[in-house]
Amino acid sequence: MEKTIHSPFGFSDGSSLLSAAHRISSNSPVIQTGSVQQQDLHPAPINPEWILEGNPIARASTLAIAADQTLSCAVWECHAGRFKWIYGLDEIVQILEGEVVIEEQNEGRKVHTLRAGDTAFFPDGLTTHWTVTKYVKKFAIHRNIRRSIAWRARRKLRHLFGLIPKVGMGCYGALTQMETAAAALGMA
Repeated sequence: MEKTIHSPFGFSDGSSLLSAAHRISSNSPVIQTGSVQQQDLHPAPINPEWILEGNPIARASTLAIAADQTLSCAVWECHAGRFKWIYGLDEIVQILEGEVVIEEQNEGRKVHTLRAGDTAFFPDGLTTHWTVTKYVKKFAIHRNIRRSIAWRARRKLRHLFGLIPKVGMGCYGALTQMETAAAALGMA
């Protein structure tokens, strides 16, 4: 099984840099494979500023990533804790094991309990609070919309002036991470 070089969860797997570079820059499409049952997950720390209770330990592994860096999938697990999560890209999840309670941090403040077999869609820009009572493992699909330079500059200025919250690391500093990975491969 091949691994990709970058995870939207914020870590890199340097051991597969050359194979990923070949796969991503290949002139013809190739199939990437992975398994949600793999055991070689890498540390994917939650932004310490986002931890609300406990000591949630997260690990993840990217299973596949599109050549244009706009679509990827990964497996992620986390042990007990409560934390804020700000989405900087669209994410679809399916819970594989365990349970998580997710509270939307908006006017409606809906609360969702997801268990093994449940799926959910989290849109770019959503802020949530996750409560993992014991353990949760999910399969995630990430979609990163390419934004124009003007859009990104305008958003950066809004961050600087405090008009919108700045998205931190975790899965959701992904745009920067994907652009960094693409630059390392000479694709940017």
